[in-house]
Amino acid sequence: MKNANLILSRTRRNQIYLPYSRKKPYFDAIVSGDTDAVAELSEQNYEYPTALYNRCETYSEAMNRMYYESICAASEMCVVSIQAGLLDMVAYDIRDEFISEFDNAVSLPDLYDLVHGMAHHFALKMKYVLKEKKCSARLVKMMEYIESHLSEKIELADVAAHVNLSRTYASATFKEELGITISDFIKRERMLEAKRLLRETNLSAADIADRLGFCSQSYFTKQFAEIEGVTPQVYRQNI
Repeated sequence: MKNANLILSRTRRNQIYLPYSRKKPYFDAIVSGDTDAVAELSEQNYEYPTALYNRCETYSEAMNRMYYESICAASEMCVVSIQAGLLDMVAYDIRDEFISEFDNAVSLPDLYDLVHGMAHHFALKMKYVLKEKKCSARLVKMMEYIESHLSEKIELADVAAHVNLSRTYASATFKEELGITISDFIKRERMLEAKRLLRETNLSAADIADRLGFCSQSYFTKQFAEIEGVTPQVYRQNI
């Protein structure tokens, strides 16, 4: 890790703090499990790295300040998530994973994207915490399994085995509690992740199709257009 004490000292001297009013919308989105709100906030504030750079004498100084703010954000998001019901070890794992990524960032946009990716992960985990209060524990575990395997081919048998259920009972559980089939849930979650990647990264449609386990870019484009009404390219252009 970089010299956090030195960064903290410089930041304190210069009185550079992101006001709580700017952070609270993110905290609210996280504790409510609202990943769409996190994405919207990311879009609304995308000029923040440039604004920060304009207040600094050098790019290196801006990177130090952004790094410090990113570390603070990791700790704060971790705490609000735990207070809202996320298991502390899950929250700590997310925090530590992203802090290690902060060390590898080479630009202000890199750090900005990582912070918002971290907020997305916390919100996603909180979404399942909230669902667990309404859904059976087995359903939540199946949803979490699917969410963590979106980049792979997901078989019904594997989802059912994850919670020691038969394929028939696993399917019935989804239909009864969510009103949709497992395959529809998988398709929905892949589309949600595809939209997030189109909004928040520069990955091509081919890269996104590969990352989310689609057999080809053309099939991904067809599925996306059927659900969203536009192609991935048009969706990105309209953001």
